Amino acid sequence: METEFTYQEIDFEISVKEGFYHYAQKVSPAYSVDATGIDWASIVVHRLPGQFRKDFWFVSEQTTGSSIEIPQTPSRDEAVRYAIAKIQQMGREVYQKTLARTQKRKERKWKHKR
Repeated sequence: METEFTYQEIDFEISVKEGFYHYAQKVSPAYSVDATGIDWASIVVHRLPGQFRKDFWFVSEQTTGSSIEIPQTPSRDEAVRYAIAKIQQMGREVYQKTLARTQKRKERKWKHKR
């Protein structure tokens, strides 16, 4: 199966919020995505825990674990294309400002789940 992106399987945690608590939860499988054409954004395509989500791919920002809102899709490549289009629409400056705000919020609120 030919793909336009390069995938590298990685260990990855997403941001999860339950009530007032924020923590990281490991998801699997998860792949960092290369050859996106956007050198200023690092994304991961992954599955989420739970049976009702097992058929869909999700995309998150690699350093913060924050999700990138995309339509539901069973196609890994399509999920990545949706995320790239959204990031390109934001532009580099807006994306990096949003990333910095998310990182500060993460540092302030996250509790590590034991």
